[in-house]
Amino acid sequence: MKILKRNNWFLWLLINILSAGCGNLALAALLDVYDENAWYNKWYYWLLAFCFLFFPFAIMVLVFFLQITCQVAAKLGVMGSEIYLTPYIWLLMVIVPFIGWFCMLLATLYLEISILVALATGAGEKYISN
Repeated sequence: MKILKRNNWFLWLLINILSAGCGNLALAALLDVYDENAWYNKWYYWLLAFCFLFFPFAIMVLVFFLQITCQVAAKLGVMGSEIYLTPYIWLLMVIVPFIGWFCMLLATLYLEISILVALATGAGEKYISN
């Protein structure tokens, strides 16, 4: 089964709904987005964050999900990659209360929906390996 085909976008919609957006992690593995030298591949960062308290660990998980979602969107050719791939925009949204948080929610929804639209238009078909 070629899961990145245009016909299977509805399956990705169901995966994202049922897994609360964690379906992008599987999509990232299929698109070969993970970097072996990135911060999220260093186990001691995760251990250190978990040992200090659960709060830094939760922040790291959220940043990881957001980074992977942005990389998947960029790989699929979603418009605006020069904006959402820079960390400064996301930091600005976190720092500015209420308006920034609302913009962060909208940006995350934009990325999630745009990934599904890109899959529905066939952007993932070029990454199918034979």
